[in-house]
Amino acid sequence: KYFMSVFDRPTSKELLEAVIDFIDAEIKSDSYPANKKFKFQIVLNVLNIVKREVDAGEEINEKFSELGSKLTNEENFTIEKLSKKIRKQEINYDDKSLIDFLYELTEEKIKIDNPKYK
Repeated sequence: KYFMSVFDRPTSKELLEAVIDFIDAEIKSDSYPANKKFKFQIVLNVLNIVKREVDAGEEINEKFSELGSKLTNEENFTIEKLSKKIRKQEINYDDKSLIDFLYELTEEKIKIDNPKYK
């Protein structure tokens, strides 16, 4: 699927990569004391999460929108709609399809938040 953008280069992805590369180089230099490097590492981790979400977020959202619509038997799936159906016991919390959906969604979120953890 092609996504047209009205924005010029550099793209948001390119800007994120430039900032990530800059901070990574700064962390590796001897210019900063350990406590500053630690703070820069936190910022770098946050930027990497944002970058992974920019890279994969649209695809993940589309996938789970389709899976969620099948699960809830409704168009325009939202987590709120799913939660409401569970609260109203229209979908049982121990339903295998629900468990599989939530497990797979959790895995995808972990890949974004911390891909080293699995």
